[in-house]
Amino acid sequence: MMEDIRRVAAHEVDVCGNEVLEMAVVEILDGRVVNYYTFTDELPMTEWLGGRIEIRKEGECLSAYWKGRKLK
Repeated sequence: MMEDIRRVAAHEVDVCGNEVLEMAVVEILDGRVVNYYTFTDELPMTEWLGGRIEIRKEGECLSAYWKGRKLK
């Protein structure tokens, strides 16, 4: 369900070391990244973390890390 998704934003999102998105949002469900994208306007229900979020591939899933801590 949509309310179970955590939406976080940062200045930069590093996608598996292959691409860096500026001003981007990461959507997380049950500890897994389900979507990520850039944005231009404020989005409701979004936590601003700032800095850099790293998306890493772990097995078949993508996980998000901020300041070395896995986001859930």
